[in-house]
Amino acid sequence: MQWMEIAPKDTRYIYPTGRIRGLEKYLFKGTDYMRIREGKSLEESFQILLRFYPYSDSMKVCESAGDFERGLEEEWKRTYFELRSFAPEKELVDVFWLDQDFHNIKVLFKIKTGQMDMSLADIYLSATGTTDPNLLKDAVFKEDFFNLSEFFKELMREVHVLVEKKSSSREIDIFLDKRYYQYLFNLLTSFDDTFLRELVEKIIDIYNIETCLRIKLWNREDAREIITQSVVEGGGISTVELTSIAEGPVESLLDCLKGTGYAAFLQKILEEWKEEGSLFKIEDMKKNVLLDFTHRGFYVTYGREPLINYIWQKKWEINNLRAILRAKKAALSLEEMEKMGV
Repeated sequence: MQWMEIAPKDTRYIYPTGRIRGLEKYLFKGTDYMRIREGKSLEESFQILLRFYPYSDSMKVCESAGDFERGLEEEWKRTYFELRSFAPEKELVDVFWLDQDFHNIKVLFKIKTGQMDMSLADIYLSATGTTDPNLLKDAVFKEDFFNLSEFFKELMREVHVLVEKKSSSREIDIFLDKRYYQYLFNLLTSFDDTFLRELVEKIIDIYNIETCLRIKLWNREDAREIITQSVVEGGGISTVELTSIAEGPVESLLDCLKGTGYAAFLQKILEEWKEEGSLFKIEDMKKNVLLDFTHRGFYVTYGREPLINYIWQKKWEINNLRAILRAKKAALSLEEMEKMGV
């Protein structure tokens, strides 16, 4: 079925889709990114960004150009509240901000176990999740779960048990990653929507591919054990297949993906690794696979697709701007930025 032939599904989304169409007009185009890249310094690139709405508003929280991270987080938070204000299924919007909650939980437990200093909390904690970071702090440091949802109450109890057992930071991170993707799968499939089901399968596939690739590149003797612990059920690629190639050469992962939409991307990633020793093209795979899939939202008359597509478009827009401004902060040249895929 072609995008232009996709039939509308849910009349609750007639008005919200109209709102989304208005917001899409402000999404960045390739020439917009180029203008910011070509700024001669971080300050100049930051000033160029301020000419674009809605960053002209969100960046007001920044005390200087070097404070751009806070402004980008403010824009992601503003996007969350704006979409939630008119979305007929607010819980569907929440799903795509849950990763920030899990990020905060990881940071807080690293502080609790002494791997990160408390003074870094304000730098690394995100204010854009679905749960107030202060509630998560109370849950981690005081074991006060009262104001958390049932899911996060149970999650916190489980992580505290791991800490008591002296589990390593890697084990805790693996546990939290798996719980996040399992929760994401359960939430998105609960809508009984083919589009959302296919989307979460792709999200999990990309996570599993990246995880297996990185583990295999470590050349660890316990690669099979770590991959078995790490991969998540629910993707289109069987976890049994991924585990079965754990002890083979890294190229065996490419054989595993033959006939899928991921093989061409992985080939480029492996070529980059051999030539440059870097994995920047992993981000290309994430971006292209997911945005190509959600792109149909531009053509659906109304439904969930336009909302989800806008969320992903906006997410990658903010990620791209962050990468550009970080490169500017590091005084990288345009050639160096291009090499990194920025």
